[in-house]
Amino acid sequence: MITEYSETVPVQYEEGKASFMGMDIKVDSRVFIPRPETELLVEKTAYFLKAAGKTGPSVLDLCTGSGVIALALSKLVENVKVTASDISEDALVVARDNFLTHNGKADVTFIVSDMFSAFGEGGIFDCIVSNPPYVSRRDYEKLDPWVKAEPKQALYSGDEGLDHLAALTEHGLKYLSDGGFMAVEIGYDQAEKVKGMFKTAGFKNITSFEDFNKFERVIIGWKNG
Repeated sequence: MITEYSETVPVQYEEGKASFMGMDIKVDSRVFIPRPETELLVEKTAYFLKAAGKTGPSVLDLCTGSGVIALALSKLVENVKVTASDISEDALVVARDNFLTHNGKADVTFIVSDMFSAFGEGGIFDCIVSNPPYVSRRDYEKLDPWVKAEPKQALYSGDEGLDHLAALTEHGLKYLSDGGFMAVEIGYDQAEKVKGMFKTAGFKNITSFEDFNKFERVIIGWKNG
């Protein structure tokens, strides 16, 4: 039997699922489809959380979408406490469903928030992790129709694709505990600019990690360490 798929609708939406770190993740038009690059972000975040050796570390996953980062960390890091936030209430419905399917006992809180807006001056986390929107105006215009079928607010981030990353680096430090770190996924051509933003904001020991195409796709910076 041959299955026919639309040229303008992602296969993952038609099938209702996407593969991520060995899990079949529920996806539909309410959420961005997870990519392999984000597995690198999860792997590095989990590694540094474990290396820190803190019992029950607290993690804020901004722009959680389908919840894959928060979900994977809840399975990889023992006793982790995760706050998963997104500007989209619809996306959080999908994220909750994925947790119920794959790790219903996880210590996770779901919060509707436009970046840090719901967290005031409080809420100190050991780690902030995010795969934010980072597509520029130029690159968005060139995307294939099936990619544009995904939520624009999960992809597009201003003329240079840096609006959300700027908010993360500008405000992230005050939501981190001493010795905490922030890990973000970035676009294929944004590494030098984003590392500069981390440095300007006051992050220390800024490190980048390459994806399978040798692009720097994950940036990590530390608070006081």
